[in-house]
Amino acid sequence: MSSPDGPHPDGLVRTLGPIAAGAFVVTNMIGSGIFTVPAFVRVATGSALASLGVWLAAGLLGLCGALCYSELATRLPRAGGEYRFLTEGYGQLWGFLSGWTSFVVGFSAAVAASSLGVTAYVAPLIGSWDPDAVLVGGVSQGSAAAASLVLALTTVHCIGVRWSGGFQTTLASLVLAAIAILLLAGFSSGNGAWSGLTAAAEPESSWWVALLQVTYAYAGWNAAAYIAGEVRNPRRNLPIAIVGGTLFVIVAYLLLNALFFYALPEAQWESEIAIGAVAAERLFGPGGARTVSAVIALAMFGSVSAMTAVGPRIYFAMARDGVAPRFMGHISERGVAPVAAILAQGILAALLALTGAFSALLIYIGSSLLLFNALTIGTLFVARRRGHAAANTIFRTPLHPVPAIVFIAITLAAWVNGLVEAPVPTGAALGTLTLGAGVYFLGRRISGV
Repeated sequence: MSSPDGPHPDGLVRTLGPIAAGAFVVTNMIGSGIFTVPAFVRVATGSALASLGVWLAAGLLGLCGALCYSELATRLPRAGGEYRFLTEGYGQLWGFLSGWTSFVVGFSAAVAASSLGVTAYVAPLIGSWDPDAVLVGGVSQGSAAAASLVLALTTVHCIGVRWSGGFQTTLASLVLAAIAILLLAGFSSGNGAWSGLTAAAEPESSWWVALLQVTYAYAGWNAAAYIAGEVRNPRRNLPIAIVGGTLFVIVAYLLLNALFFYALPEAQWESEIAIGAVAAERLFGPGGARTVSAVIALAMFGSVSAMTAVGPRIYFAMARDGVAPRFMGHISERGVAPVAAILAQGILAALLALTGAFSALLIYIGSSLLLFNALTIGTLFVARRRGHAAANTIFRTPLHPVPAIVFIAITLAAWVNGLVEAPVPTGAALGTLTLGAGVYFLGRRISGV
């Protein structure tokens, strides 16, 4: 058996340190969600304080998950994330369903949604460009631009893991610096009103539906687990990346939400995708709004890039285990990157981006990811009972089993309420599972297993 700090048994190379791994976590989380979801949550809850409560609760939920994932990732520091943990804990079917959902929903659909968000913020920066103008076959210019962005980043991350790590670290640094400037300039502009933090209206849906929407914005706290096979000294560096990145983003999200509430009076709140741009125009005027739109587009660009890189590690691991098409297990000789898996996800995400859908994806993506996060955290109990890993090679979850129980209980409550109040998108996640199970058993039958 190979050492956790040595070569990866699947042929990958451990080249990423805590900063590079943490960059994938931060940029995966800070993307389209924080600049689009706050409007949906504010309208759903009816109050700024209630909205902040939802964002804090979702952040603490993510922190509980991050602590559990840190232990799981150090117990099994290989590529694959949930697929790897669920396969080890519950069997190959559940691992396959996780990978299937990640391919269709968790990454491909999320990359598509975020790339569409990028075009929504870039559009005002290009004077005569109309992203809604139709090119051919009902495909808009904005959708085509989003698809092109996905394919460009797919090409970048095919170069190699060292390049990916450096590229993502640079993006993370730019995004964090830009957000810090945005917060300082926004609160010191004097063009908002603190009364926006206490304004209230009639809520349009429940706290639980809002929680599912916010889950989309927090998706990515587990990003480092997918690239665990390429992280040096995983016992030390994975918890730093996963937990540290999550804590940082919780604080950033609360401050950004507060800035949006400060900027917009009650009468202006509606389910508007580009809420960041709307807030920026009020705080800084039309010129400042254009600058802030560029900042937001940069953050979304970083998120699309991170998801483009980390998701394919799941399908790569599945292919190496024989439960995904074999070609996805191919590694480039020069860059030691799973290029076939990266290309497969990039092509699907580009096709989804061409549809131009956005708001319908939020609850669907959030509920799907939350379900598999909870199932994965349940494997921690199995892993501890088996106890195969050496104590000096793992990070142990503080206060276990409290974080795991809290995460699983809140997830189940959110799911039940989501099925009652938003049955179509939440139920679609169950439909994805059912379809995935059919694909799995059909594949086994064809292969004669």
